[in-house]
Amino acid sequence: MSTEEQPPYNLPIFRRSFRAASPNGAVIAELLIAREVGMSNPTSGLLQLSTGVMISDCNPSFIWSDDSRYPAVPRWALRAGVLRGQRLLVVEPAKNQVFESSWFWGFLQPESFAKGQLVVVRNPTRPRPQRLSWAIPAGLAGFTSRSVAA
Repeated sequence: MSTEEQPPYNLPIFRRSFRAASPNGAVIAELLIAREVGMSNPTSGLLQLSTGVMISDCNPSFIWSDDSRYPAVPRWALRAGVLRGQRLLVVEPAKNQVFESSWFWGFLQPESFAKGQLVVVRNPTRPRPQRLSWAIPAGLAGFTSRSVAA
């Protein structure tokens, strides 16, 4: 009997928990308990950084930039009182700053974050998923910025 999940449930957006250190090992990001947003849907939980930053309603498919400056994480978007669609968050722990993208219908799954290029797959469970990319930090100008308490 195999314990490995079958597609699409083997994708990072369906994780029940996840922990990852920044590439330089200075900051730990973890989402300990993630629950399905709806039956057979991706999961959501509280993202906690070792710097003290906490962000609710995040998906455990987060990824660190190769320079250890930012984790990128999908966050469930509230529409008409119901969690539907997602926004992409790029967190800058050194400044307790969060950059939030516009709202996307469907699911976001960060794929890579290297050499200042963040690539995210939109709707990875669909037959033709879309790849979105941003040059970071320049692309953050199109995001909404806010401070978060640590």
